[in-house]
Amino acid sequence: MKKYLVVLLIITALYVILYYNHNYIFEPAFTTNRETKLVIYGSNFIKEYYGEEKIKVSEKNLIYLSLDILKTDLNINLDYDSDDKVAIITTDDKVIRFYGKDSKVKINNAEKNIKQMIFVDEKPMIPINEIEKFIHIESKFIEESNTVMIRNLYRIQIVAEAVRDNIKVKDEKSLWAKNKDTLMDGEKVYIIKKGTKWIEILTDKGIKGYIKINEVKNSKEIVGKEKIINLPIWKPEKGKVFLTWEHVYSKNPDTDEIGKMSGVNIVSPTWISLKNSSGELKNNISEEYIEWARNRGYKIWVLFSNSFDPDLTHEFLNNSLAREKVIEDLLRMIKENDMDGVNIDFENVYLKDKEKLVQFVRELTPVFHENGLVVSMDVTVKGGSENWSLFYDRKALGEVVDYMAVMTYDEHWASSPVSGSVASLDWVERGIKGVLEEVPAEKLLLGIPFYTRVWIETPSTKEVNKMDVRSKAITMETVNEILKKKNITKLWDEKSGQYYVVYIEDNKLHKIWVEDSKSIRLKAQLVNKYGLAGVATWRRGFETDDIWDTIDQTLTGH
Repeated sequence: MKKYLVVLLIITALYVILYYNHNYIFEPAFTTNRETKLVIYGSNFIKEYYGEEKIKVSEKNLIYLSLDILKTDLNINLDYDSDDKVAIITTDDKVIRFYGKDSKVKINNAEKNIKQMIFVDEKPMIPINEIEKFIHIESKFIEESNTVMIRNLYRIQIVAEAVRDNIKVKDEKSLWAKNKDTLMDGEKVYIIKKGTKWIEILTDKGIKGYIKINEVKNSKEIVGKEKIINLPIWKPEKGKVFLTWEHVYSKNPDTDEIGKMSGVNIVSPTWISLKNSSGELKNNISEEYIEWARNRGYKIWVLFSNSFDPDLTHEFLNNSLAREKVIEDLLRMIKENDMDGVNIDFENVYLKDKEKLVQFVRELTPVFHENGLVVSMDVTVKGGSENWSLFYDRKALGEVVDYMAVMTYDEHWASSPVSGSVASLDWVERGIKGVLEEVPAEKLLLGIPFYTRVWIETPSTKEVNKMDVRSKAITMETVNEILKKKNITKLWDEKSGQYYVVYIEDNKLHKIWVEDSKSIRLKAQLVNKYGLAGVATWRRGFETDDIWDTIDQTLTGH
């Protein structure tokens, strides 16, 4: 008797150990007597699938779907990391993570008591019954026909009833076609497609077929759910967003030396950046600066950058666990330091990582919104090179973030082969109009530069009639010093909306397209012209004192 008792205790202990060990994956029991059919439907849409690689139903009627079905046929935002076996579903307000290497499931970074992901022939499958209310689908299992019916709630659905008993559902549009089912008076059907004589239907038993158009009554269209485009979770109590970036390289500024910044309501210090591909962060967060900003009534949207390293960024974005770590650590830093949001500044990214960048922002935003934090992101204008502009999916990003700051500057960049304006007025306007084609005006911040470049041209020693060009960025105050020292007369350039300066120094031709109160006012007027959310200025410390009043008065109309 003792021997049997010992065996029983060992078996019980093993079960308990296995049950509570997250590294052990339980396989639910499945029915194997017949193949399950999957029907995905809506108005003008129906797909049927068979086979365990697409659909499985457990003995307890848990419905498991393959990832490709969720992504392709149900239009679910989904990412799968095959290295770490992590499946991530994102919605407007939820991030759902399934971990294939253990039994965890998380929603917005909190572990939940939800059935785990399973694998069939190494292919992952998700238990949709557990999450369908989050991903906006509706499923039904018909036991008698072993059929699963699923509808994306964003799709239109047309429901009707049979007009009498014994209506035959045909295999084809013909009275002589094979009967697939029989409808009784009042029985519900879903209309897939209407013709002149026949309609394609799906019965409530999951059977697709055809009946005559006069064999249904009480046809009713059920409008699908409206797609949610996140609106900003915070807006200024009065007026426009007026953000200025505080550039911090290794040392924070002496706040006693920062003068009055009329109209500014947000500061974005460049404090946090990606350290390595595993998701470690480096930061220069300053408690003194935070206290100063709070005392002045500023919101703080800390800037988080990818260190502008495309290889580092590629490795990071393609590592689901690293993305998760960054989101958790970034959230913790912001909350511990009582900040109000994040400004994501990812630049110099490979085009092949375009979708992964959107995925990262989709994973971050619901978690930050749940904590009342604003998410903003910086993008360039359209056009240009892959790593500079083409990798931004502005439309997809604009549906997720609260604000998008358009960096409408560097029209002629530091290493440009020709001299030119940093931000000519017509170029800025064309740039913002291009982004407006994909992102709502109420989310857009117009980027305004406080710097310009002095261009130095010398005759090329390699090519005839060619000038070698180099440049350096200078502040507004530096421009004023040059103009005063050289006693130079400025010329107004109507097209660029700027004063233009040319002078000779050390036998070299120098050119400057000046940014000053007049040019800045013309740019700021575009905010009102196009109904934009506000401005984002690069950067504090490059301006002259009058610039703050210029922008504030232009935005407020005073």
